[in-house]
Amino acid sequence: MENVTNEIAVSHIKKYFEASANGRPTYTGSRFETFAGGGDVVEPNRITAADLIAVSTLSVHVPGQAALGIIEELDGEIERLLVQVPNDVRLEDLNEEEFKKFLDDGSPTDCIWQLLRQRRDVWGIGPTTTSKILARKRPHLVPIYDSVIANQVGMRDSGRQWRRWWHAFQGDEGRKLSQRLDTIRTGSGQTHLSLLRVLDIVLWMEGHGAEKTRETVGDGA
Repeated sequence: MENVTNEIAVSHIKKYFEASANGRPTYTGSRFETFAGGGDVVEPNRITAADLIAVSTLSVHVPGQAALGIIEELDGEIERLLVQVPNDVRLEDLNEEEFKKFLDDGSPTDCIWQLLRQRRDVWGIGPTTTSKILARKRPHLVPIYDSVIANQVGMRDSGRQWRRWWHAFQGDEGRKLSQRLDTIRTGSGQTHLSLLRVLDIVLWMEGHGAEKTRETVGDGA
């Protein structure tokens, strides 16, 4: 973000939310948060079919085997874990104790991450898709991870990414970042976005170009 002015950042978000001549969104991801009422608003403690459709707007695919498993087989376990993570918890506001409670290894969010990954019986859900499902349910807490974002911020893989993002919001520099993202959000007119999503869109628009993002299910955490 150091090399991106607020003016450019605002223009990125405005462009992201533009409609095409046919009335459809230029970037389908602009509907990610609001599709079917929002994943953190409608059925906030369950991963629904609408949530899996919503993540497809961010150019990832949930295989049928995984979709059935998430919605049917794992539904109760996922709900039990999501209930423990309030949908208004914000990454930028967490202290160390709260980070450990909600995002560290063994936390409810981490347990859902591991469930969705299904390492022992892989079903085609990699770290990118997992992050997008979780970001749909807890947009203020879980950052989106993909290769574009990783390249923009110098991440080798998704391992320990939550702690890295949390550190970015700590101290005086972290407060300045939060204030800057809030200013960009207000200037863009998309006040429904979380600060994490503002950051995500700006970084993605900066780094994406004309390339398409591909996910590998084995990378990182």
